[in-house]
Amino acid sequence: MESSRIRYLRQEEKQGTRQLYEKAFPEDSREFVDYYYSHKTKDNEIIVMEGAEWEGSFHVMIHLNPYNLSIHGHRRQVPYVVAVATDGAYRRQGKMRLVMAQLLQDLADGGVPFTFLLPADPAYYRGQGFVFFPCQPYLGAGGICFAGEFEQGMVRAASLEMPRVGSWRCASTEDAARMAVFSNQVLECRCEVFIRREEQYFCRLLAELAAEHGGALLSEDRQGLTGLIFYSINRSQGTVTVEVKEMLLKEDVTKEEAGQICSAALKETGCMTYDRISFTSSRMMVRLTSLISLVPLLRSGRPIQYRVEVRDPVIAANEGCFQIDVGCRDSSIRRIHRADVREHMDIMELTERLFENTSVYLHEWV
Repeated sequence: MESSRIRYLRQEEKQGTRQLYEKAFPEDSREFVDYYYSHKTKDNEIIVMEGAEWEGSFHVMIHLNPYNLSIHGHRRQVPYVVAVATDGAYRRQGKMRLVMAQLLQDLADGGVPFTFLLPADPAYYRGQGFVFFPCQPYLGAGGICFAGEFEQGMVRAASLEMPRVGSWRCASTEDAARMAVFSNQVLECRCEVFIRREEQYFCRLLAELAAEHGGALLSEDRQGLTGLIFYSINRSQGTVTVEVKEMLLKEDVTKEEAGQICSAALKETGCMTYDRISFTSSRMMVRLTSLISLVPLLRSGRPIQYRVEVRDPVIAANEGCFQIDVGCRDSSIRRIHRADVREHMDIMELTERLFENTSVYLHEWV
């Protein structure tokens, strides 16, 4: 390990990780990887472990894609951890653990409250201090997102009445500003933590969906937008699946109604023939990186107080004895004497407690 070093890549070096990306994620199409390296690497960070200078190879990489989050009304830029990969020749040597530890410490030093990811192996990330957000309302009503599949023949009206959402049409970059306003309004009403969407967010998303042979649909009535659907097309073993990546509606709907609405929208906009509609969800994990930075952002409908001794084997600044007060209007944290401690928690348990009643919507892929 003496010949290896951990560092962040310069902008002109990022393309050099593409070979490792393609080896680690062969399921991603060439079109998607082209999109990723032309769009997402413009403003992300990539931390790597590389071999000796003469070797010229990356053993490990982690990408940090920045997103602007609303956390109980506070706006913070928080990195989304993606493209976590180790070259096959260097696996099971503890290298990824070292890179992840460096990354988490760097985020803590920068005052970043937390980071999040979509885990391929939840057990591995729990070993790094990640836990699932306790409250992710993807599977219930609310017009946000539903998991499951609907065969084409099964997606038909369960009753004579179907929720009215206005007429549907294909969206373009000219609609990006309106889509941003609409989606933020929907999410502000339903979630305490979510990614704020700006015009550029949707311009980039449309390029991502095009790389996956999909697109975006919007509905509107005389009052304005009433719904958004973002989808990709997947062809596998002779079956064509419309994968609905996100669905945002002004009105609450049931899972069955969501299937009806998507089927009608695809038909109305002339989408190609498909065999089934698949609704997907992103159950994210979170790693608290700066306790001191996070607590003032939190809110609770009822006052909560912890007098807790915290253990964090990776980030020393999170360890110690604290009094944490979370209220409906403000929250605070301060260090206390060990004699005043009432309970003991590791960083994972404390993270789950702090986010216990916080509705979180982080529905991203890259």
